[in-house]
Amino acid sequence: MAQLLPIVLTALAACSIVAAEDLVSCGASNYYPSQYTCFDDDFLCPIVNGTAYIQCGDACYSDSQYSCNDTTLGLYNPNGPNPLDDCGFTQYDPSQYICFDGFSLCPIMDGSATFKCGDVCYTPDGYSCSLGQVYPNGTPQPTCVPDFGDDELCTEDGCEILPCCPGLISVADKCRDPCQLDPSSCPSRRAE
Repeated sequence: MAQLLPIVLTALAACSIVAAEDLVSCGASNYYPSQYTCFDDDFLCPIVNGTAYIQCGDACYSDSQYSCNDTTLGLYNPNGPNPLDDCGFTQYDPSQYICFDGFSLCPIMDGSATFKCGDVCYTPDGYSCSLGQVYPNGTPQPTCVPDFGDDELCTEDGCEILPCCPGLISVADKCRDPCQLDPSSCPSRRAE
């Protein structure tokens, strides 16, 4: 038994190294690459049962069920068993997607709804939403909007301005570093 213990501990250590995954940024959100794909550096779509969903306008879709034409989703088989609903200009199968804010679609994954957070659809069993940003459960909750993150969060109830992180200002609905916008306004950075 004593000889078996080091082998079991080595196997467990190897499994934990393989299972470890670094968080990656996509706009203002952090995500695990095994669970999401980032589009245009600010739009996350989930990976469902090994299938990466693709961005189409404000929606994520599976190319085995839908097609995308100029940011508009369409079914491959519009005569399918389920009637289509409208979400903005996009028609969708309500058994496959949920419409948020009248224009954004999030997929139903393994029979469970995903939720909208900013421009991202997320699963509440692995992620949470704060200040319009998605973050993995078990990691610190964001307290401010990072550089180039959206600082305006609009829902059907209206819009609210979110706090930019210290040193950033709000410009065109984004939190921005004022020194990057106008380096001459930051004397401490002129010498750099």
